[in-house]
Amino acid sequence: MMKFKQVLAGVAASVLLLSVAGCGNGGTYKAGTYTGTGQGKDGPVKVQVTVTKDKIKGVKVLRTNDNKVLADEAEKKVTKEIVKDQSVKVDVVSGATHSSNGIIEGAKKALKKAGASESQLNKAAKKKDAKAQTAHTDVAVVGAGAAGTAAALAARQSGANVVLLEKTASPMGAGTLAGGMFAADSAQQKAQHKTVSKQWLYDKYMDASQGYMNSVLVRKVIDQAGPTVDWLNKNGADMKLVDAGTGGSYAHQGDPATLHGYQKGGTKAIKALQSQYKKDGGKLYFSTPAKKLLTNSKHQVTGVVATKANGAKFTVHAKKVIIATGGYGGNQKMLNRYLGKPNTKGQVLQNKGDGLKMAWAAGAGKEGTDTTHYFWETFTNSEIKHMTKSVGAKYFALTAFSAYPNLRVNVQGQRFSDETDATLYARRGAEIASQPKQTEYVVFDTAMLNKIKEKGTVAIEDQYGKWKNNPQSYMEFNEPSNTKDSIKRENTPTNFEPLLSQLAGNGVVFKSDSLADLAKQMGVSQTNFKQSVSQYNGAITQGKDTQFFANPKRLISVKTGPYYAVKYVARNLGTLGGVRINDQIQATKTNGKAIPNLYVAGADAGGMYGKIYVDFEGGTLGFAYTSGRLAGLNAAKAIN
Repeated sequence: MMKFKQVLAGVAASVLLLSVAGCGNGGTYKAGTYTGTGQGKDGPVKVQVTVTKDKIKGVKVLRTNDNKVLADEAEKKVTKEIVKDQSVKVDVVSGATHSSNGIIEGAKKALKKAGASESQLNKAAKKKDAKAQTAHTDVAVVGAGAAGTAAALAARQSGANVVLLEKTASPMGAGTLAGGMFAADSAQQKAQHKTVSKQWLYDKYMDASQGYMNSVLVRKVIDQAGPTVDWLNKNGADMKLVDAGTGGSYAHQGDPATLHGYQKGGTKAIKALQSQYKKDGGKLYFSTPAKKLLTNSKHQVTGVVATKANGAKFTVHAKKVIIATGGYGGNQKMLNRYLGKPNTKGQVLQNKGDGLKMAWAAGAGKEGTDTTHYFWETFTNSEIKHMTKSVGAKYFALTAFSAYPNLRVNVQGQRFSDETDATLYARRGAEIASQPKQTEYVVFDTAMLNKIKEKGTVAIEDQYGKWKNNPQSYMEFNEPSNTKDSIKRENTPTNFEPLLSQLAGNGVVFKSDSLADLAKQMGVSQTNFKQSVSQYNGAITQGKDTQFFANPKRLISVKTGPYYAVKYVARNLGTLGGVRINDQIQATKTNGKAIPNLYVAGADAGGMYGKIYVDFEGGTLGFAYTSGRLAGLNAAKAIN
């Protein structure tokens, strides 16, 4: 379903030239303007710093390759803090750690050119002690992503007074990056006569979980997803029903239309919902991470303790608390403990399991702690850093080879799956995660590259042509995903050979005139690799795959040198569980008894999945919004 896109923040980033009253840091600079380059998530970050004789006068980002939403937030805060504190010892923006560190590193290098000493660079600004604050409310919501925002808005619109707490500086959760949510019977589906069988959806959950799910919860969410879409649109989210497979999951073409895709992107959608929440009288605090739950002598949850941006302790006394902090995909220790090794960090690094720990400490049971959302494939951070130094953002073009039924082998040189399922991204991600080192190599030859060079990727497989006269569009990762552009792209002749040759030998791309030498470069068994190529090619020739039962008509032979291989690792979007809940979205003990006054929604909640993500479009965001809305409604109702 999802088409992960590289987003360029652009050369012309917003400029923050900020003057500061008062004394400088006591050091002496060589007055002027200097530049330095740090490393962001997706490539170099070039920073310009302007200094006077004794003061940092201004900082601006000249260029970054990172996701625009995250890069803008990091730039907005980090550049301002460097000038304000007269130091590069500033805090990173939660949710934009890599972008923040890239800016800090670039600014540090620029200041070194200006003559700053190590002591000056490492001197932290003194922080003033902030006065503790207290608030009283009906409902406190921890986490302002999709689930938390829905919970807060639903509770407020049901008459409850609500305080919404978020650790990041702005909306940055998985809901901002997603493409849309599922439903069975939204108003749009009814109007277009495209309602989806609830039995079909339920069977999909059952197939994915093999029974390891809370069936009562699953049925509730399926029933309530349609009304949730309608409610979200009413409050400004702007979602539109699109055909299955629109975003790149070729294997989903022909499935029922479940996905209601963001039309303005996830960030704008959640901001619109938060704007409505504040308009309705709700209170929202960013940069305010929750630290622990308050409980009374009867073990009832009575509030939450947080820390505001200025360091002040913020105690919120509440009749009900809803936790929706996005799981633990950014916590390496928890990943090692609950998923085992190897594993891959989630895409949203600020999700550290804060809410899980608070709920468990209050007595909540555990469920789904070993469930994570492996989806598609990617490269390691070190590999991305290495490639961007060679070719900049052009490296991302390598992801094109992940979407076609080419031969795939593991680190032992063994073929291990049906390659025609490459765009069943959830299952594919799980298959790669199950391989040694969570790694696969996609193998192809020059004959395929020549076809693409002449006619585009449509020469090997037409994945979007069905929408030529019926264009579909939505936004994912806050970037357009539309069939018009996809059709144009797959029909554009593209010469990949220069990029592959430039990156060959860097540990990700491998090229050789012989299969034996290619295997040697890859570090895999030559015997296994040759057998894999022979068996794969044989399936095409014989018209039958006796090993993994792939459709041989779609396989792409490997016969003409030079030969190529591209290495990928499993991509983890984030974890999907941790706290046991019931169909009322209440946190429960291991015996199923509800924890008084505590609700848990979204990716913190267990029970919706087994080991693998459900294989239809919009499942995760659908559960986040729907469980959040239900939690808010139920909490407010329990108070009233």
